[in-house]
Amino acid sequence: MTTSAPPPRRLLGAIFDFDGTVADTLRLVISSFQEAVASVGGPILTDREVYAYFGPTEAGMLRLAVGDRWQQAYRTYLHAYERDHAPFDNLFQGIPEIIGMLRARGIRVGLVTGKGRDSALISVARTGLDAWLDAFETGSDEGLAKAAGIGRVLASWGVDPADAAYVGDTPDDMRSAVEAGVVALGAAWARTSSVVPGPQWTVVPTVADLARILDAATA
Repeated sequence: MTTSAPPPRRLLGAIFDFDGTVADTLRLVISSFQEAVASVGGPILTDREVYAYFGPTEAGMLRLAVGDRWQQAYRTYLHAYERDHAPFDNLFQGIPEIIGMLRARGIRVGLVTGKGRDSALISVARTGLDAWLDAFETGSDEGLAKAAGIGRVLASWGVDPADAAYVGDTPDDMRSAVEAGVVALGAAWARTSSVVPGPQWTVVPTVADLARILDAATA
C-alpha cells in the first residue's frame, strides 16, 4: 500500500526520473563509473563510494573523482555505458503500459534525470522511451538540479505545478518535487530505491500501485 493519499486533483502532466524509476539501470551507472575511474589510475571504488558522488552528472562526478583526468575518464565511461547497456534495454514491467495510458488520455509525459545528456540519450534510445516523451531535461555538472528541470518542463507545457506529478526513487527526488511544487511520488519498486516515507510525498511500493494512482488521477 502507499504511505499517503493519492493526488487530490486531476493531473495534466507526469514527469519521471530515469535510473531506478523507469529502468533498472543503476548497476550500469555504477560499474561504468568504476571502470572509468580505474582507467585513469584512480582507485577501485566500492558501490557505496560511487553513490557518494551522486548529484551532478557523470561528467561532474568524474571531475570530483579524478580531477583534470576527467575528460579521458568520461570517454571511458560512455564507452562502457553503451557497451554494457544490452541487459538494461527494457523498462520496468508495467511502465510502458502506464505511459501508454497517460498519452492516450492526453496527459503530457516528461523525463527529468540527473544523468548527463550523453548517457541519457543512449538510454532513452535503447529503451525506446524517446518516442514517448513530450519533454526531456538532463542534469547539471555542478550538482543536483532536478527542481529547476521540472520547472522548465512545466513552463514548456504551460502546466501549473499542482497539476503535475514527479516520480523518482530517492529522497533527493522527493525534495526536488516538493521544491518544484508538484505531486511527489516515490518509486520504491527497484532494489536500489532509497526513497523513504515523508509527510510531503507518497511512497509507491510497486509499478502496479503507480498505475492505480495515475489511473485515478487522470481519469
